[in-house]
Formats: sequence, structure tokens, C-alpha cells
Amino acid sequence: MKIAAINAVAACLALVASPAFAAAYSSATLGTVTVTLIDLDPNDGVAASISFLPNEIKYAGGAYLYGEAETGLTGGYDPGHQLARYEKTGAWQTTNVSASAHTNLATSSASVTGSAAGPGFSALSLSGAAQSSSTDHARYYAYAGVPASHLNTGFILSANTMVTFSFDAAVSANTTLGYTPGALEGEAASATLRLYAGAFGADDAAVLAGTHEHSVSVMYQDGDVPGGASDSWSGLMSASFSNLGHQSGRGEFWAEASIGGRSVISAVPEPGAWGMLLAGLGLLGVVARRASAQANRCLSRRMS
Repeated sequence: MKIAAINAVAACLALVASPAFAAAYSSATLGTVTVTLIDLDPNDGVAASISFLPNEIKYAGGAYLYGEAETGLTGGYDPGHQLARYEKTGAWQTTNVSASAHTNLATSSASVTGSAAGPGFSALSLSGAAQSSSTDHARYYAYAGVPASHLNTGFILSANTMVTFSFDAAVSANTTLGYTPGALEGEAASATLRLYAGAFGADDAAVLAGTHEHSVSVMYQDGDVPGGASDSWSGLMSASFSNLGHQSGRGEFWAEASIGGRSVISAVPEPGAWGMLLAGLGLLGVVARRASAQANRCLSRRMS
């Protein structure tokens, strides 16, 4: 009975003295690029082919990375406020580019792996996390675009040919607490991947474009039951472009990804909970004293 009482009190103390800390996480990745050609007119005497333009044209500006990590109210000036940012371009063919930002409760990172073959990169990755304390919450954001400019023409495609750019892709979003009573907003996390393949006409209007987008998100909304949530997806993403003309033509391919999330201020024990904590400590003391007295009596009997 005494052991059961001690275990029950210990469980109550752990529940009261260890409030759940909120956290949000998300990630987005692209990798293992495959370029596939299909000859739309096998009888035209033209073999399906693609040639990527010189790097300075194909990869105008390189990859573009931007991210933020923040603790405290957005744009706030409270004593605990922290804000870190990064903005970077690069990843020319075989050169990689990466950046990250950190505060005491949040982190954001982005990277692109350059490649001399295909569209100019072979992998893209974003990740972020936001945690909280009993007094502060946090948020994160990250973006990557490859190439940095969508107005370049990255390849030349043979007549009557379709090209498909495919990637292994994955996105995930997670929260742990959902909501804290009295907080201004709930937890949230999201991740998005987008692919585009197409061409621009004389008036810069996109023609014969192919796109693919996949997003996941979790968010606490009014009326939801507080608690963590998760959403994820992985699979093959692809975007295609067809040159239906009788001559070779220029086209472009680009990819972009973004993630974001926020935590909430964690719950702290209410006055009633503090009362439970003190009562539990007192009960543990009573049980311990009784156990000690019982042990002393048993020892006295053995010695007499």
C-alpha cells in the first residue's frame, strides 16, 4: 500500500512539475534527379535530344536561399527577443551552397547541391524547428529557389520531344502541443515543394508549362482538441515540357521549396497545481516517516 501511494504521488509530482514544452518541426527535400526524353514523332527523322545551356545562362544567379529564426513576438523588442536571418546565392554547377540561422529556441537551415549535369543541381534540403519555454515561443522560416531567376532559359529541346524532370521528394510537418490556454495563437508547421518546366513566349507569358506541387501542414484552429499533430508525404515529383514545334526550342526548369512553423508558450502550473505539488510533497514526507518508524520498530524487536 505504501509503495502504491509513493508511486501515485510521484506520478502526480511528475505531471505537475514537468509541463509539456511546445515544439514545431518541418522539412522538405529533393534529390536523385532524372531527366527523361520521349520522341513524340518517331517518323520525323529527328532523334529526341536535350542540351543544357552554358552555366552562366542556365543557372542565372545560382540558387537563392533565405531563412529566419526568431524567439519572442514577431518584430518584438522585449528583452528576450532574438532574430537571426540568412540570405545567400550560389551553387554554380559543382559548388554547393548552404546557410543556417539559430536563436536559443529556433533554427532554420537550407542547402542546395550543385551539379554539372542536368538542371544544375542534384539535391535541395530545408529544415526548421521552433521550441518554447514557460515565457517565450519561437518561429522559423526557410526558402530555396533553383535557379534564383525564373527568367532564364536553361535547355534546348529537339523538335517534337517531351522532357520530364523527376525527383525523389519528401515533406513533413509536426507539432507537439497544439495550443496553450491564453496564448495568442496555436502551433503550426508546414512544408511545400514546387517544380516547373516550360518556356516563355515573346511576351514573357508562360506557354506549354508543366507544374507539380506538394504541400503538408498542421495547424491548431479554434475548437480543436489541444495536442500534437503530424503530416508527411514522400514519393516522386515530376514536371514535363513538350516542344511541339518542328524546330529545336528553348525551355526552362526550376524548383523551389519553403517551410515554416511556430511554437506556443508552454503551460506553467496554475495555483491549484502548485497546491497539488505541495500536498504531494507533504504526503511523500508522511509516507517516508511512517516507513522509517516501521523499520525502526522491526529493528528493535530483532535486537530484543
